[in-house]
Amino acid sequence: MIKKAFKFYVILSVAFFTHPGKAFAKDPSTRVSDTIRILTIGNSFADNACKYLKQITESVEGCNIIIGKANIGGCHLEKHADLMRQSELDPSLKPHNGKTLKEWLLTNDWDIVTIQQVSHLSFKAETYQPYADEIRNYVKKYAPRAKIYIHETWAYAQDCPRLTDFGITSEQMYHGLKKNYQVLSKRYSSPILPSGDAFNRSFKKREEIDLWSSNDRFHANENGCYLAACVWFKELFGKSPKKIKYRPEEVSKKTARYLRRVASK
Repeated sequence: MIKKAFKFYVILSVAFFTHPGKAFAKDPSTRVSDTIRILTIGNSFADNACKYLKQITESVEGCNIIIGKANIGGCHLEKHADLMRQSELDPSLKPHNGKTLKEWLLTNDWDIVTIQQVSHLSFKAETYQPYADEIRNYVKKYAPRAKIYIHETWAYAQDCPRLTDFGITSEQMYHGLKKNYQVLSKRYSSPILPSGDAFNRSFKKREEIDLWSSNDRFHANENGCYLAACVWFKELFGKSPKKIKYRPEEVSKKTARYLRRVASK
């Protein structure tokens, strides 16, 4: 009996550290709810992806989420790493949403910490290292139990003026960033939050459903924020987005159903 109990807890521990959201999914009686604590180290794209994530999560029975945001608008990996080092030398410098990154990492017992590149550098492989490694090692130092997840951001809308400046198409941007995030995922043995894949799938299937802000054509609009959050929910909790009951008023019922289907793929 003791051996069987020990074996169960070993299996449960492995499941939790491999995929926190799935650890208790098959036996609800073991836990009142699945609560995931997630910290994002990113920028406005992480803010977009998390805009509806809490409401979406809480609309599914038994699921809860605590979200911390160490985000800085327009911040790339090199800048995050630089500010991280500066804050170690001067703790009064609190650039990450009112805290140092160290303070964020110590403020909760995080299950997951996400990292990403800024969108306008996401397709440029040379911009990731050594900064991603520095951030990853810092996370492991101060939040050793947390699992690193890679947030695969999305390519810009086809009519975004920035693409002309970059000299690339939206499709080329997508393939470039996808490759770079896959490299990070393999390097750290980290799961990917594939927002970019979902945006690409949705546009190819129904381009009339706009996912990008009319102001700049690279941030997500309400549809895009909803889609990204549905993708995150699926990956974090291991549950189908079709179970999601929450829908923002700005997103029609028909569009919300479609976006949940896209996120389910």
